[in-house]
Parts: sequence; C-alpha cells; structure tokens
Amino acid sequence: MEHIKYPVRSEAYINTFDKIISLGSNCEVTWNIRKYFGIECAYPLDWWITPYQALQMLLENRFHDLFNINNLEVSHDLLTVKDTYYNLLYHHDFKRTEDDKIIDDIIDQQLPLLKQKYDMLIERFFHDPKDKRVLFVRNRDGNIPHLGLDTTPMDSISFENLYDLLEELFPSSQICLLITNCPIFPRVQRTRGYIVWDKIVDYGDGHYFAGSPRGWQELFSRNNIFNEDEHL
Repeated sequence: MEHIKYPVRSEAYINTFDKIISLGSNCEVTWNIRKYFGIECAYPLDWWITPYQALQMLLENRFHDLFNINNLEVSHDLLTVKDTYYNLLYHHDFKRTEDDKIIDDIIDQQLPLLKQKYDMLIERFFHDPKDKRVLFVRNRDGNIPHLGLDTTPMDSISFENLYDLLEELFPSSQICLLITNCPIFPRVQRTRGYIVWDKIVDYGDGHYFAGSPRGWQELFSRNNIFNEDEHL
C-alpha cells in the first residue's frame, strides 16, 4: 500500500495566528500589537492595568460585575480609577480634565455606556477565538503603586495554570501564550500549543505608555509570529 505523505507544518504555520489578543497587564501590549500587525479589533483587557491575580479572577468570573459603583475608587491624586474587588485600574475609561485628572463627580453618569461597551467587548473576547489559532500575550506582573500588591510568583507554574484556564474557556481553540517582561523559563509545549517567555529590549524610543516599539518589533520577529491576514 502506498503511504500518504501529509504536508509538514512549517514553523511559519505553527506561529501564524488567526487572532492575537492582549491579556494585559497594561496598554503597552495592545498598542504594540496594533502597531506591528495592523490589528484594529478591541478586547476588554486592552487598556486596563491588571495584576496577575486580577486577570485570573476576571477569566474565572467571565468578567462578571464590572464597573460596579460600590467597587469603584478614584485615586487621591485623581490619576486613575480602581476596581477594589478585582484590584485593577480602569485607567483609560473615565473622562478627564485638560490636565489629565479624573472628573470624580460624574463617574456614575458614565457607567451605563461603559457597561454596554464592555458587554460587547467581552462577548467578542469569548466568541472570536472559537475554532481558531490564537496567541494570547501577557506583559509584566501588573504591580503598580495605585494597586494592592499581588504576590503571585511569576514562575512557570503560574503561567501553566493560566494556560489551563484558557484551554478550559476555549476548548475548540489552538492556544499559544507569550509571556513578556517576566522571569524567563524554557518553552513549554502543550498538546495544542505552547507557552513561551521572552524579554523586550527597551531602546528608549517609546512614549511612557507604549514601552519600546523597536523592542516589541524585535520580539515578534524573533519569535516568528505572524497574523493570518498579513501572512496570506
């Protein structure tokens, strides 16, 4: 009997994704994904500041009870808004003055539209990865002074637990997870994907919120990551 020769999956295929989605911890990830790949699609974790434990809680709870007025706290310096339940910052969601201060006396008036917006983004977050090859990108531990300290160890076990949770949420997806600016560990191969760690070199070429665009470009290039639309 003649043996059938199946096509070998090249490295380009393995690292070509239908969706590339930010898992935080800050807007640096989204800004550079959009700049490098030309991706416009928004998701709920794009612009918040989320320590690891906040990310895990959000995913486990499927983003339940966001923007609950009873959990919102404007920082004393008026620079940001904290969700005290999730221990995250809705840093870009609320209106500001010309000198970049949160207008704290109209917070409640903005909540209906914000909830409507994020209901749509959450629905997209859970819908888009179905039956797709998806790269999730997580940057840094997310700890900053305005938040309670998250002491979750940034080790391989924590991120394998995160991968397990993603597989549970997206059982029909082929998931890969890229971890940046955390301690480096050897690549972990999973049944339908992998976890890889890498560092971004800071060339001092970015705005305060964007990290180093050149460093991010090198990261994506070094890991041979492609978006399906640009690789056709």
